Amino acid sequence: MKKQTCSNICAYLIAVVIMVNCRSVWLSNPSWTSVLNMGLYLILVCGSICLLLINFDSINNLKSTILVSLFVFLYFFVYLLFNSVNLKSNLLLLIILILFLWIVQIKGKKLPIILEAYSNVIVLIAAISILMWLTCSLLKLMSPSGYVQFNWTSTEGIYKLIPTYKNIYFETQDITLPVVGNIIRNTAIFTEAPMASLNFCLAFLIKIVMRSKTKTTIWLIIAILTTFSTTGYILLILIFFLKWLETNKNQFIYKLLFMVPVLIIAIIGINLLIGQRATYGTQSTSLRLDDYKVGLTTFLQHPLFGAGLGNSMALTENMASWRWRISMIGFSNSIAEVLAQGGIYVSIAYMYAFIRGLYLTIKFKSLDNFILILGTFYLFCTTIFSYQYILLLLLVLFAKFEIYLKIEDKLD
Repeated sequence: MKKQTCSNICAYLIAVVIMVNCRSVWLSNPSWTSVLNMGLYLILVCGSICLLLINFDSINNLKSTILVSLFVFLYFFVYLLFNSVNLKSNLLLLIILILFLWIVQIKGKKLPIILEAYSNVIVLIAAISILMWLTCSLLKLMSPSGYVQFNWTSTEGIYKLIPTYKNIYFETQDITLPVVGNIIRNTAIFTEAPMASLNFCLAFLIKIVMRSKTKTTIWLIIAILTTFSTTGYILLILIFFLKWLETNKNQFIYKLLFMVPVLIIAIIGINLLIGQRATYGTQSTSLRLDDYKVGLTTFLQHPLFGAGLGNSMALTENMASWRWRISMIGFSNSIAEVLAQGGIYVSIAYMYAFIRGLYLTIKFKSLDNFILILGTFYLFCTTIFSYQYILLLLLVLFAKFEIYLKIEDKLD
């Protein structure tokens, strides 16, 4: 079997694990969670080692990679010595982070081969979800094949039962819209609309860097729109605005002046959408704003090392009583969670990756990669995926972006 074929098999195995790890319904089924988590971890570790062995000659500056891996291990190991909350799971996560430091250097066309594989997997999920959403959720041409237990929004051990269509599409959320009324949101195989939107948006950002064909990105755009997620809508507006400014650079100033009133109208429209969501009972806006307050309060209680990575109890203890009364004690953004649970010590590592990545993209004048980092940071501030594999992989990439931007610079 050819080297490239073996690499692709490993990359797609890892990509599927990363996708499932990023808030899929399968990991929110109490009957599957523990076994599936361990199985996914083993596949990721074994797949990464195989990919590394196949492409060991691709590693950029072996000595430097060893030293950086040692530094990262010691940096986070010191943290775990001072804050041993969820020690076992955090040590396992640290091993994954070290592996990512190595395999992120195995290149695809424009980005690490794993990220390119992940984006292709998500495009397939997006296409399937759109077709299932139209035929099953809107037109009701098919009935659910069954119901599965779902603990994403469970409280006190009480699980929901959600409709499933052969375990390739789930109906987890609905929304009430003006005029249209109540409809099912496209959540694909993910726990809720913001999580589906998160994966579709990340894949879209990656596809921009890869400069993929329009028909590929169209699936992702439609999928984002059918989630009815405000977060996804705002990201699309931001991306199209930046890409529009890039075209015909001689007219950049005129475009910038023209876009000021357009952006004002867009912001007003988004505010109306948010207001409608609150009016129609989702309470999303109040919960999101309260989460930043809860995160800051928890951080001030444990400023240096935080309350412990994965320590959700520390956050819920600072939530107001009204949230307990309506059973809405989930958290909605990553930046406040990392700050609260990891303190200044861990937050520095996250911010370093984003800042270094932005610096490098500006230095090498790479707008597409700048959009990837800016979009990821926006999602980091508005969506909860603090310790998911996909975010760790992207952070490692941003910190080591120079090896990709140098190649792009030479090609240009």
